Amino acid sequence: METWEYVEMDNMPKTSCQLLNILWAENRALTLEELTELLNANFSSDWPKQDVFLFLRQLLIGDYAEKRRRGFKTYYAALGCESEI
Repeated sequence: METWEYVEMDNMPKTSCQLLNILWAENRALTLEELTELLNANFSSDWPKQDVFLFLRQLLIGDYAEKRRRGFKTYYAALGCESEI
């Protein structure tokens, strides 16, 4: 991921905000595995997939992101993102 501007929101946990920033920066649908890898690489963290999903679920509940299945994979994208799932 290239250099990008980080936006922090007061109404969500820091890790959920980091995930949303990744979705915005990538501007494409990502799998949980891809999100976990990008989160850990870009924010020097070591979150397991299960924990990342809990933060991602907050984005889904808050209507900041959407989830779609394609074949056997589940993809996540920020709402308002111009990517195709």
